[in-house]
Amino acid sequence: MDHLHRPDFQPVLRTLQQSFSGDRGVGRAFWQLGLLDKVMAHNFTPERLKGACALVRSYELAENYVMAAPDLHEAWSRSLEVLTATNDLLAWAAELNLIVSRSAKPEV
Repeated sequence: MDHLHRPDFQPVLRTLQQSFSGDRGVGRAFWQLGLLDKVMAHNFTPERLKGACALVRSYELAENYVMAAPDLHEAWSRSLEVLTATNDLLAWAAELNLIVSRSAKPEV
């Protein structure tokens, strides 16, 4: 979809891009380190989280999902769905000990 025809969606897309590709974005963990594949392959991963993996399989898929919204309100709603899926996946991966929280203190 041509983003130039949807200039009103640009704030939504900026927010989405920051969550994935920004300084603290999850893109590296999700795609470069294979976190989504590890979550998908885990026997205990619920189906709803496997669906979340599909939604954020790539930045382009997430962006296209948001851009397919009929209006700005729905675009923000879809963006929140993507961000919620992202947070749910990160929490689940931490629960499975696939990632370590930055706030976790090392054991002595």
